Amino acid sequence: MNYQNIYGVKTKVRVMDIREITAEKIRAMSDRARYRDYYDFVMILKKLKINLKEVLDLVSKKEIRETISTKSILNNWQIAKQDKQADQQTIYYTEHLSDETIESGLNKLNFKDITK
Repeated sequence: MNYQNIYGVKTKVRVMDIREITAEKIRAMSDRARYRDYYDFVMILKKLKINLKEVLDLVSKKEIRETISTKSILNNWQIAKQDKQADQQTIYYTEHLSDETIESGLNKLNFKDITK
């Protein structure tokens, strides 16, 4: 991707495809309970046109360490929601998302468990 900083220096930077970033967020939400993962996932859905079916197909092609499931994502959300105050200290965000907005985004995830 071409990039120009505030000093006018032009360069190219390597970035992951947004579908791959989204796939990694899904895997992260299934593996751990960090508010930041949920925030990032819902902001991606909100701001960009993402085909979730395509992303879920990509998830299933990645290295699967542990089963990835909507159940574990929703269970981890309950933990992350309780710990969000501490995790928000590390997020530089431009928009506040309510818990209801995040839950609405999570409800778009409806897939069969992805196993090893």
